[in-house]
Amino acid sequence: MKLKLIAGAAIAAAMVGVSGCRIVPGTISDKSKPIEQNGYSVVGDEVSATEMQVFLFGFPMSDLRGSAGRRMYKNALSQAPGADALIEYTTDTKTLEIPFLVFQWYTLTGVPVKTKK
Repeated sequence: MKLKLIAGAAIAAAMVGVSGCRIVPGTISDKSKPIEQNGYSVVGDEVSATEMQVFLFGFPMSDLRGSAGRRMYKNALSQAPGADALIEYTTDTKTLEIPFLVFQWYTLTGVPVKTKK
């Protein structure tokens, strides 16, 4: 009984030891499409969208809805009626690592604009 308890505690300690969490801020680009200086008007306040992806044994679990980046971009633009691009946008990544399983949350934040034609 005592050996089972020690073995269980050792396994639990090992699982905690190899688990982790991290946050990585990042920048993609200063705009989502080529825009001339003064070739746009700001449509609204900063918008953001979040997506999550799960990896099992290092392999991404497929999402039939397509690219997480495209979904975030479209979701962010839909928050500002009339916007057709984002400027000054960034993405942040939060990661939770558990043995054999990784969760990643991506957040895209940017300023919505309407380009002049």
